[in-house]
Amino acid sequence: MAALPIPDAATAKEWWTSMLLIRHFEERSSELYASGAVAGFLHGARGEEAVVVGAARALRPGDAVLTTFRAHAWALARGTDPARVFAELLGKPSGVSGGAGGSTHVVDPDRGLYGGFGIPAGHAPLSAGVALSFAAQSYEGVALCQLTLGATAEGVFAETLALAATWSLPVVFLVTHDLAWDGPEPSVTDLFQRSSASGVAGLKCSGVDPVEVRASVAEAARRARDERRPTLVEAVVRRAGDGAVDPVAAFGERLVAEGVLSEDEREAIGAGIRDRLVVAVAAAEAEAAVEVAT
Repeated sequence: MAALPIPDAATAKEWWTSMLLIRHFEERSSELYASGAVAGFLHGARGEEAVVVGAARALRPGDAVLTTFRAHAWALARGTDPARVFAELLGKPSGVSGGAGGSTHVVDPDRGLYGGFGIPAGHAPLSAGVALSFAAQSYEGVALCQLTLGATAEGVFAETLALAATWSLPVVFLVTHDLAWDGPEPSVTDLFQRSSASGVAGLKCSGVDPVEVRASVAEAARRARDERRPTLVEAVVRRAGDGAVDPVAAFGERLVAEGVLSEDEREAIGAGIRDRLVVAVAAAEAEAAVEVAT
């Protein structure tokens, strides 16, 4: 199938810049984690940048996002200041969760990020609750629940799908299907087909193309807003091993090939992001850590 056309030049550049910001942020975060400066856990979203940015650009400012333990990527895609996210990872008071949550539990309700959750599918019913709240208030908001493939095997996920269909909730279930995942495969690997058993329609897209992800999530969000119908969107990626695709590099190369981005611009954008992150890390490191009661 032919690739969907990219948006206008300014929009396409902004999407790629956001994807590159997530990538460079994680590279610097990994260095801090290796040095012991980041406590707790740090789960990377490398290979999922197109899913995060494509979906984020399909949402409105007032929509809600509830996601997995890779919440920092969503915070950056929704516009949270990287300095505040670094501060969160480093346990500083200016962090988005007051330095108490770390990477797994980044929360920024001002930008519609209702948090990251470490329990597989544990946030699925919470997403339905947010959607129910929107519906009860006659508010045209959408709750997006992003999950991994493994989370779809949890009973609470199936129960939430059925509940969302029964109550006609404005919720979008975005499942990142990593083909490199080494866990047991479900009997029906096409998740977008499995959801139909619960009365939830499904869509499938390439998770390495932000244009395709944006189109699928935008259609799911339209159904939620206009028709009060939940939808499951399956975004397929391969994050590691043979056949792995780097979505940041692939989209950047496409923009260069189509004349949207020059090689010089690509280098300049990358250098600007790295400089910005140097300043952000320095500001976070200079701040006193959160005091822990004993």
